[in-house]
Amino acid sequence: MKFKDLQKLDQDIIMALSSHKGIDRAIHGKTLAQSLKIDLRTLQSRIEFLQRNHCAIGSVDNRGYFIPLNEEERRAGIIKKQRSGIAISTAVNGYTLASLTWLDELIGG
Repeated sequence: MKFKDLQKLDQDIIMALSSHKGIDRAIHGKTLAQSLKIDLRTLQSRIEFLQRNHCAIGSVDNRGYFIPLNEEERRAGIIKKQRSGIAISTAVNGYTLASLTWLDELIGG
């Protein structure tokens, strides 16, 4: 993947994040999205695309997005992703195993 081949928005995200190298310089997603004049969900979606395409973009709860400078910072971002994955997997399992009459059973309908 080459920078010039990316969508303009993805290029803008990378350029904005280039000023946020290191976990101590993380930028909140909402702030980054506002600076790019996009909504937070679009930002999250584009960052997920970039991560899938081998861009090391970390995120940590209550701090925001950053470019990791070392393996410790990379691990911090990976751990957050793993926890999100576990939460999603748990929700999917609960949804899959739920009876289709769960609501009536729960409220006594």
